[in-house]
Amino acid sequence: MKRVRLFLFAFSLLVVSFSAFAQTEEDDLVLPDSADVEEIDSVEFISEESIDMIDAELDEKLAVYIDSLYNAEGKRYAFMFDSAIIPAKQYYAIWDTIVINPYNEDLANMEEIIPIPLQDDDDCFFFPPCKGEITSGFGFRRWGRRLKFHYGVDVRLYTGDPVYAAFDGVVRVAKLSVDYGYVVLIRHYNGFETLYAHFSKLLVVNGQTVRAGDVIGLGGSTGRSTGSHLHFEVRFKGEKVDPTRLICFPESRLYSDTVYIDKTYFTHKVAVKKAKSSASHSRYHVVRRGDTLAHIAYRYGTTINRLCQINRIKRNAVLRTGRKIKVR
Repeated sequence: MKRVRLFLFAFSLLVVSFSAFAQTEEDDLVLPDSADVEEIDSVEFISEESIDMIDAELDEKLAVYIDSLYNAEGKRYAFMFDSAIIPAKQYYAIWDTIVINPYNEDLANMEEIIPIPLQDDDDCFFFPPCKGEITSGFGFRRWGRRLKFHYGVDVRLYTGDPVYAAFDGVVRVAKLSVDYGYVVLIRHYNGFETLYAHFSKLLVVNGQTVRAGDVIGLGGSTGRSTGSHLHFEVRFKGEKVDPTRLICFPESRLYSDTVYIDKTYFTHKVAVKKAKSSASHSRYHVVRRGDTLAHIAYRYGTTINRLCQINRIKRNAVLRTGRKIKVR
């Protein structure tokens, strides 16, 4: 019996030694930087009550966060990035990702002349926002029967065509607007802000850094638009600047590497104010049976030619009962 026990003991030692040798040989084949994988032998289940508690905590934190975005009057605070990221801090103290024009500036009577670099050999570049003909320029235009001022240029393109950032900068606004449709506004390091409207799809978000020539969206006809085009604006401190004074759109180039902004860039504000004042004092005559242009002109102390001019009608136009004729 003792011999059997000794034999079993010796055999077990031999097996252990062989296993240790085999393990040593196997370890030699493992790469030094290999990661050990631990087997997961248990899973912790969370009760429904705990999940409900987590949801309640998240809801409470979310409510506190939303409340922190608004002041006592219910107005949303302007969202501020790290000051190291905000472009053109010398001109702007506000970074608002919701309101397109949060500034209260009137540059029509500015005294200084501000040089703004558009392109140089170091860190200021230009790229045409899109290639196409201008279908509507900067200035007054008739929208239906109303005279309105168009604060940008409309450039023809097709839905899905890429639209590019004109200069280096940071996206301040990227959202859906009632008037502009899908719109992007970029603040540039040179001090300008450019606005791109009526996209079919946005390809950038608020706070995103862009370089001149980066695709920021795809052309479309969203918002108040009658066909696929790009509405493009240039702004300085919220005031609109005629883009065609900076960019030669037919040749996709700048007129100069630097522009000197002064009050002459904002003379259109006087014309707009005058037009609004005139419109507020406009007077109309409702055509009644038997009325003629001669009768209407005599009644309001004007001329037939003047009535035809301000109503865009001919002298022999048929005056239908109920029609409004502008007399002043």
